[in-house]
Amino acid sequence: MPCEFRLTDSAPDRVAGVPRLLFFAAIREAAGARALDVDATTVGQALKVATERYGARFEKLLGICTVLHQDEKVKADDWWNHSVEQPDEIAVLPPVSGGEDFHMVDVGDKEETKREASAVCRLICNPSTRDRLLAGTVAKGDAVGPAKVAGMLAAKRVPELIPLCHPVRTTFVEVTTAPVGDDAIEVRATVRGRDRTGFEMEALTACAIAALSLYDMAKAEDPTMRVEGLRIVAKSGGKSGSVTFE
Repeated sequence: MPCEFRLTDSAPDRVAGVPRLLFFAAIREAAGARALDVDATTVGQALKVATERYGARFEKLLGICTVLHQDEKVKADDWWNHSVEQPDEIAVLPPVSGGEDFHMVDVGDKEETKREASAVCRLICNPSTRDRLLAGTVAKGDAVGPAKVAGMLAAKRVPELIPLCHPVRTTFVEVTTAPVGDDAIEVRATVRGRDRTGFEMEALTACAIAALSLYDMAKAEDPTMRVEGLRIVAKSGGKSGSVTFE
């Protein structure tokens, strides 16, 4: 059965009665389109049409992408046997870890304990910029207060940012800033809670976002600023107990 394109690349409306291919991230860039409606009875036919239209770069990426039909993963060796009906959706997801399977670790059987993690990083800048940031006299005003709030908010949104992170029950977030040497601000974030997995990612994210908030406050005045040395310096709770890295 010949396949026929039934939708322009950027058209937002569905064409009734035909399957739709949905493209994401890198594969969308290769196609230059968000979606494509095709006449096809199998996943293989639908992808063949897209390959003929979008060319070699699309075909190369397709080889390491994940294909889903109605939220079910379809392996490449089954594309031509996997039937689609009208108006089904076939999603082409971007390459992740070379196209290999990935999964969230099941922590359901682990013991729930009190846990804590601390992270640090440094914002390196001109000495005068450092002093103005800490004093709240940069052009945008107070820098430290918004940075601390940004870090606290970031700690609570880690599962939205890091795909395989577990939501955890956070009970405490603290972000501090301190001058270091002549040209740096040390940002430290400490996160505590009670759960079956640790709070390292929450501490690292809070620290990084707080530092980036400081950067944003003064980037127009000191474009040479940089963030360095993001790392965990202490953690406690769970099987490993209390560990420090400083």
